[in-house]
Amino acid sequence: MTQRKRSLTTSPRVSKLSRKNSQGEQSYASKAAEVWEAVGACAATMGIHAIAIKLYDLCLNYNPTSIKALIGWSRLLRLNDISLNETIGSQTALRRLSEATDRFGELAKSYEVYRELTESYLLLGLTDQAHQTIQHAIALNSDISELHLLLGQTLIRAGHRVQAAAALKRALELLPSAISDYLGEDVEVARNSHAELAAIAAADGLFDVSIEELKMTLQLPPPPLARLNEYVALWCALSTALERAGRIQEALEACERAELAVGVLPRILITHAYLLLLEEDKDKAFEAVRLLNRVVDLEQQESAHSKPKEGQPHKKDVGEDASGDFLPWCLLGKAYTLLYAPRAAYDSYQIALRRASLLPITWLAVGKLYLELKQLPDALAAYSQALRLQLNEDLPGTAAAWDGLSCVYERCDQQLTDAADSCSRASLCFAAYGDSDSAAEYEERAKLLKDAAEGKGPIPPLKTPMGVPNYFLRELVTLLPSERIAIIQQAKDKAKAEEVANANPAVAGNTTTSASPSTNMVSTQNVNGNAAPIGTPNGSHPTTVGSAAPEEYNSGRQNHADTVPNVPASQPQPQYVNLPSQPHSLPGAQGVYGHYKPNEKLPIQMAHNFPPGRQVWPGQEHLGNQPHLLHGPPPLNSQFGPPPAGMYPPGQYGPPRQSMGMPQMPSEGYPVAGPHGYVYGQYMPVPGGMLAQVQPYNWRR
Repeated sequence: MTQRKRSLTTSPRVSKLSRKNSQGEQSYASKAAEVWEAVGACAATMGIHAIAIKLYDLCLNYNPTSIKALIGWSRLLRLNDISLNETIGSQTALRRLSEATDRFGELAKSYEVYRELTESYLLLGLTDQAHQTIQHAIALNSDISELHLLLGQTLIRAGHRVQAAAALKRALELLPSAISDYLGEDVEVARNSHAELAAIAAADGLFDVSIEELKMTLQLPPPPLARLNEYVALWCALSTALERAGRIQEALEACERAELAVGVLPRILITHAYLLLLEEDKDKAFEAVRLLNRVVDLEQQESAHSKPKEGQPHKKDVGEDASGDFLPWCLLGKAYTLLYAPRAAYDSYQIALRRASLLPITWLAVGKLYLELKQLPDALAAYSQALRLQLNEDLPGTAAAWDGLSCVYERCDQQLTDAADSCSRASLCFAAYGDSDSAAEYEERAKLLKDAAEGKGPIPPLKTPMGVPNYFLRELVTLLPSERIAIIQQAKDKAKAEEVANANPAVAGNTTTSASPSTNMVSTQNVNGNAAPIGTPNGSHPTTVGSAAPEEYNSGRQNHADTVPNVPASQPQPQYVNLPSQPHSLPGAQGVYGHYKPNEKLPIQMAHNFPPGRQVWPGQEHLGNQPHLLHGPPPLNSQFGPPPAGMYPPGQYGPPRQSMGMPQMPSEGYPVAGPHGYVYGQYMPVPGGMLAQVQPYNWRR
């Protein structure tokens, strides 16, 4: 009898213990995931994003299908990318979200996951993928106002403003009718929707509609203190929108309300001062000086409280005037000019030049000041530098530079032909960006100047230069000081890279040698041991216009006059164009002057422009008898570069003209890239303005 083999079945007791252990493990994983999710949400609420990201990641290790942890983790990575100007976190979040929707079917049915995917796509610049994803999210749930807001922002990035406006209005329709019934997320949806609608209306030229949308935005409860910059940006946007609509007084009142609502902040003070200076009134200029001095004081206090890192010298040791925001000093120079205080304006512009020597607006402002002081060589150099920094004919600053050059040539003997040529070029620039009225006005003046040069008509009255266009100032005013500093830094980095490339064309990529020679800078000192200011004879004051500086603002000027740094000057060099002595008359221009050597005559200045015995820079002789000036044949048309397509007939590069000795200009455009902002950062870009080359509607960062 064979013995049957006993089966290896598991006993009921072992099965019970296995089920109990499995349930215990699942229970532990579930509880651990809940704990990590709750603690991560707490850390995110407290603003401890680095710890919150780790806690959410621990939660996802125990429960990969936790929607709250997945959304919170992805959102914090995206915010971290925005603060660091990176995309690594968003790429990681995008990859993990895509894998989660493929593995787990319940996540593929959640509109929240697709909303987060859309946010990541937008941050990475993938507009088409973002549009497809948000449409899928709306198909899952079409009654969520946040989804329609995100659809509108996606369409804005794609350039479809009409469809975007419809989506934003749909988002507002889904909200409760009364503001008192709004929840926290409803307030954010309403604020963002009204702000985006205001931007769309401003881009379409509907400033009244934009103003109403901004007012509705400001009627909502303010955002958290951590997002104060966005709230301040809305107030500044309202002020500039009112200014565009011609309602200057209402814009000033909006600035006053903003100061009461959010406090005395540099962004609001600068906007207020900019609006005060628009009407060029003396009393308002005094108030603008007071506001701008407060901005300067706040900057100095912040710089004094900031501690240098280990191994780095203190800011005062490296020249505190070389860094910081240039716009307050530029506006201070304009205010002091309106107050007939050329010395105070000169000091302010010098600090602005040290901080933003690669932006044309500072050179345009300095050129106008020099022209009012009748320092024609310095004015010519400043306008020439402004023209070097922006060659695009469709920019208002280019027209302003040609206008300034025309005004300089009008005040010189035997230069009416050059004045007519500059005026004609300014007319072409105005026509290039759509200002037909100004184009016709300048074309008519060019004809009058040409007739006067040929003896066919009288000399027209002297014209005052337009100075810095409001396009430039308006778009700079709406930015944060840090964003303006970032613009300058980007321009410096680009200029440095181009300088290295131009200095070493034959050894590109070879890092063993350097072909750029060093320049020995000699400081010109007066009897007191201080460096002589730029453009002045041995530290003396420039030629003044009008009466001396009034006592009312002397105290305000003394707050910053002693901060003007010592400026080294180099030895005089031979001049080949009608420009002043090179580096010590204007800072930052040495690198440009050194490469350009056309042979051209100097403008013969009228006798009344300089008093007898007056010198503009050390060692200056009479303009007609300077031994170090070289004369030669006029430059060829090729030195000025080809004009834009359609501006001249085929085969003709520019209007009929005589040589005007303009410097050779680079082929690239305005070297400014847009700063990285946030929802309201770059508000209402102006066609042809300073930030026109920035990618449109870049505020959704």
